[in-house]
Amino acid sequence: MPHLIIRGIAPETIRTISKPLTEELANVCQCPLDYFVLECLHTTSLFDGEIVPSSPFVEVNWFDRGQAVRDLAAECIDRHIRSRGILEVEIAFRIYEETSYYANGTKLAATEEDETTKALRAENQRLKDELAKVRKTMQAQQTNSANQMSSRLYDALRE
Repeated sequence: MPHLIIRGIAPETIRTISKPLTEELANVCQCPLDYFVLECLHTTSLFDGEIVPSSPFVEVNWFDRGQAVRDLAAECIDRHIRSRGILEVEIAFRIYEETSYYANGTKLAATEEDETTKALRAENQRLKDELAKVRKTMQAQQTNSANQMSSRLYDALRE
């Protein structure tokens, strides 16, 4: 991730820019080169009953990295594609959420959630233990007070 789905541009054109584009995007996104997937789709566009050239379009599927990084990535993609003589290209970003993304049937964010849940459970248990100690101490103090009163009352009655 990121996954660039490219339509309306010949695969050979993308092949010529793929290395420098991916290197620059890896720098912009602060992630390894092997996180990137560039995929060229064959599309057939129709207009007025005729087959017409498809408009260059890049869809970037990724986890949100903020507006500043998105702007830099869009500029980078646009510059590299237009350097091949393509006059116009549209770029759209599709944001994935970690909790909605699965790899090999496992939720990507499951490890983070599990660690958070474990930490919360441990904190909850610590608080329960502290509360039990405080209750025990309070019960002991109440018992001692009751015993002291009983002893005094007993002594008073004996006299």
